[in-house]
Amino acid sequence: MQTVRCVVPYADAGKTCNDNSDCSGDCLATSIVPAGTATSGTCQRDSDRFGCRQEVVGGMGQAALCID
Repeated sequence: MQTVRCVVPYADAGKTCNDNSDCSGDCLATSIVPAGTATSGTCQRDSDRFGCRQEVVGGMGQAALCID
């Protein structure tokens, strides 16, 4: 079942981050790394959750996730 959802831009989009707490949205790895690998990321540009993404939490890449 589909649901209509607004996509909201984030003011800190593109800022370098090491954890979701550094961002209005999520801290996302700039390239996919093995889970548990030290990395930094950038704050996501908007609330769109689709596509492949890997969160950075505590400076570590988490499991990658793809949402269609």
